Amino acid sequence: MNENKIQKQNVGNAGEYYIASRLSALDYTVTITLGRAEKYDILALSPKGKLIKISVKTTQVEKAVDFPLSVKDERGEAEDFYYALVKLNNFREEPDFWIIPSLVVCPLLKYSTEKYLKTPGKNNRMHKETTMRTLPFRVIKSQKQYYPENWEEEIKKYHKNLKQLL
Repeated sequence: MNENKIQKQNVGNAGEYYIASRLSALDYTVTITLGRAEKYDILALSPKGKLIKISVKTTQVEKAVDFPLSVKDERGEAEDFYYALVKLNNFREEPDFWIIPSLVVCPLLKYSTEKYLKTPGKNNRMHKETTMRTLPFRVIKSQKQYYPENWEEEIKKYHKNLKQLL
């Protein structure tokens, strides 16, 4: 399947429906907001009656090592709000996904951006502020200085972990 032929909106939809199907299989009542909610893509009610909100970020690229987020994702953390990061692997194998509490994502994005802006880049020039943020699931050499040393180990506990939502 040629990754260039799939529209970005359809890739996003595929991630949302994938997470919704996984939750439905665990007997959650799931609603996809279809762009009607600013921050949340999915609202889900657990079998125990716990309401959770999920923002889904999706990539289809097999070799991707991170997820693009935005400055808006540095705030708004809440106990019932999660990020689902979905890597569709070009539809060649089962998708990978990470379910990470916003209580982890929001502060981490803020921390990594602050470190990035304080660290000189090429030719000893300071980095410029941008609205883009990056959340890696595999830290590459050029990112190591911006994330906590244990981040690569930490993110492993969120890989395909839907149990934390119960």
